[in-house]
Amino acid sequence: MKISVIIAAYNIENYIIKCLESIISQTFKELEIIVVNDGSTDNTLHLIKNFSKLDDRIVVIDKPNGGLSSARNAGLEIATGDYIGFVDGDDYIKEEMYEKLHQLCKKTQSEIAVCGYIRQYSNREVFSNSKNVIQYSSQEALRELISSRVLHDYAWNKLYKKELFENIRYPIGKMYEDVFTTYKLFFNSNKVAYIDEPLYYYIQRDGSILRKGFSEKQFDQLEALEELKSFLTEKKITIYDEELESRIVNVKCRMLFDITAGNAINKSSLHHTTAKALAKSIFKRSFHHLLNHKISLLSKSIILLTLPGYWLVRITMGLHPVKTLIERRVGLK
Repeated sequence: MKISVIIAAYNIENYIIKCLESIISQTFKELEIIVVNDGSTDNTLHLIKNFSKLDDRIVVIDKPNGGLSSARNAGLEIATGDYIGFVDGDDYIKEEMYEKLHQLCKKTQSEIAVCGYIRQYSNREVFSNSKNVIQYSSQEALRELISSRVLHDYAWNKLYKKELFENIRYPIGKMYEDVFTTYKLFFNSNKVAYIDEPLYYYIQRDGSILRKGFSEKQFDQLEALEELKSFLTEKKITIYDEELESRIVNVKCRMLFDITAGNAINKSSLHHTTAKALAKSIFKRSFHHLLNHKISLLSKSIILLTLPGYWLVRITMGLHPVKTLIERRVGLK
C-alpha cells in the first residue's frame, strides 16, 4: 500500500523545508511525495529541488501560478498511491500521522480517516487530544461535516482512498476550495473514521484575515454552501436542512465579524455596504437562531448586536477592551 502526499507550494521559502522534513520523516515509509511549485517568485522552487536530491520519493511539479486548487489537481493527475493525503506547504505534520491514519482506515474499513490538528499561533496552540476514535457511516459523517463541529472541510487532516477522487477535482479560482469539494468525497464514501489526536500543525500567520483585511472572495464560502444545498436538493435529501441553515448563519456572522473587527484593528471603514447587507440578512429570523444550539456563541453575539442595526456591531468592535481581546486571540498581541 502506498500513500501519495500532495504538497502545494507558493512563495513559502520560510516554511517549505520544515514541511518537507516532517513528511520524509514519516514512520509510514511507502510514500510518494508530490511537491507542486505553483509559480513561486521567491526561493521556494530552488529549496524544493535541493531537498528532492535527499529523497528519491519526492516528485517535483513546476507549473505557472494557478492557485491552490490548480496545484492540488496537478498532483492528483499523477498520483499513483492507493491513498491520497494533502499537506499545505506552510504547515507540517507529526511523524506518525500517516501511519496512524492508514491504520485507522484499515482497522475500521473506512475510505476516509481524519485526525485532529493543532491550530498554532505565535503566542499559543489550540487543540484537543482525547484520542477517542469515532466511526461514522457516510450519512453520519456528512451531517458532522455540514455542521462543522467535529469534522471540518479541510483537505489536509485526512487520508482518502484514491478512487474517491475519480470524478472529483478542486474548483479553480475559488477560495474555500475544500468547502466545494470535501462533502462530495464524504458522500462517495461508505465509512469515515476520526481520531481525536492532533497530528497536523495548522500554522496561523499572525492576524491572518483581520490584519490583511476582508476580501469579497470570502463569499466563495457561501457560494460553496449554496452549491451543497443544490446538490442535496437534486438528490432529494432533506435530513441535513437544519445543519446547513445553521452553518450558513454561522458563516455570515463570521464574515460580519471579520469586516468589523478588521476595520477596528486596522482603523479603516471598508466594506460598509457589504457589512450592512450581511447584518440585514442575519437579522432575519434572529430570535429563531438565538434558540438554536447549532449556532455558535460568536454568532449569537453578532445576532444580538444586529438587532438595533449594524451600527452597534461597529461600535462594539471598536471598544478598546474588545479590540484588545481580539488582537490577543489572533496573535497580534
